[in-house]
Amino acid sequence: MDLKRRTLRHVDQTEFEHFLKYGEQAYGLSRQEIQGYDHELGTERAFDSVEHSYSEDFYFDILVDNQLVGRILLLKMGHYFQLDLMIFDPFSRQGFGTNAVRLALQQSDVLKTYEVRARVLPTSPHQEIACRLLKTNGFTEHPHYFSKGRRKRYSLQRS
Repeated sequence: MDLKRRTLRHVDQTEFEHFLKYGEQAYGLSRQEIQGYDHELGTERAFDSVEHSYSEDFYFDILVDNQLVGRILLLKMGHYFQLDLMIFDPFSRQGFGTNAVRLALQQSDVLKTYEVRARVLPTSPHQEIACRLLKTNGFTEHPHYFSKGRRKRYSLQRS
């Protein structure tokens, strides 16, 4: 398994279909946000999001034998980094997420200076799997965490 870093946040048809299936439950995306992705995909069914890409962020494609199996993002949120992970259905439960988190933390080296947080929504169908892979990578549970006044979310943090 390899991680390929992108300089820009990339969204394509595979990721869009993942958002259609899990966007509201697992990621807290509204229907309007998901429709926005569909609009941005256009006829090419892929786009690099220049307006949502920042030089301090890390955008990784997760590749196995040069096949895209998921994506992992480390997004700078002020005084910490937010970890977001998606493993596409045909590749889930094979350890790719656990390894991708480990590699992304090593390659980005953000833990030298920053705390890294990952939220797992209680509505996520992947809650148990996500929590297990995060804990395997040294994250600890912080159940009383609030994100900028938004609804309460289950959170795992690593510092």
